Amino acid sequence: MTNSNRAFGLLLLAPLLVTGCQVARAPDPEKRIAAGWVRFSQGDFTLALAEFESALAALPKPSPARVQALYGLATTWNLRRPGEEPDRAARLYREVVDAAPADDLAAWSLLALARMPLLAPGAAVKPPEAAALDQAYQAVIDRFPFHEAGEQAFLLQQAARLTISRPEQARSALAALDEFLKTHPKTSYASGAWRLIAHACQVLNLPERRLEAVLKEWQTTERDPVNPGQELALTYWNIATIAEFEVGDFGVAREYYRKLIREYPAEQRVFLAKQELKRMDELEARLRAEPGTGAP
Repeated sequence: MTNSNRAFGLLLLAPLLVTGCQVARAPDPEKRIAAGWVRFSQGDFTLALAEFESALAALPKPSPARVQALYGLATTWNLRRPGEEPDRAARLYREVVDAAPADDLAAWSLLALARMPLLAPGAAVKPPEAAALDQAYQAVIDRFPFHEAGEQAFLLQQAARLTISRPEQARSALAALDEFLKTHPKTSYASGAWRLIAHACQVLNLPERRLEAVLKEWQTTERDPVNPGQELALTYWNIATIAEFEVGDFGVAREYYRKLIREYPAEQRVFLAKQELKRMDELEARLRAEPGTGAP
């Protein structure tokens, strides 16, 4: 073969060699999805979209990875600021639900769809219609009652109902929350449920149950291993004041005032806690000194 023929042959092979190298170096779609979430967490929404779209283009229908890419795109279009496109996000979330109706991402997509009206511009001034929001949460609950997304939907639904501080609403929410804790004994959202129970009891003027609820909320709060010294001063203060002023349980009140003083000595409520401990001591001493009475 002459040199000119050899050179011509190499020219013909060059595009194939280049294409072959490009295929070999092309990132794996799942790596692109992972990279998309990294970009998303960094606030690089344009680059996140590019990663998710590239992964989607390379994935066959149907495939679990394709569902992941769709969910990534939906979440980015939903939550990016500025430049969000809620209509496009909603369409993509529905594609996830249609493609994998029993998948975890379908549950999270339904919850995202339910919450999207709350993220709309002006929602803080003009909230979405209560009945429509309630129905959207119920759709998640009905379809995924024991999934984390369904549990979140339930608590969000009850919280929305409790924004109307009426006894009938509070009684209904309290019964639903009590039932939830019975049927979901291992839920990771027990603390949130007890917080809502405490609020319902406040509306219904049930001080003993409210004290029980705030104690349970504190006891079931998940501890953050990265932040073992997380702020609990307000929690201790709330428990102590409810125990002292609403229930008259000086034992519990003292316990949590002292926890506040011991664990947060520089907290501004420490002075007031010491004053309340002194006041309870004086009150009990005065009652003991009076005939026919006893200390609380």
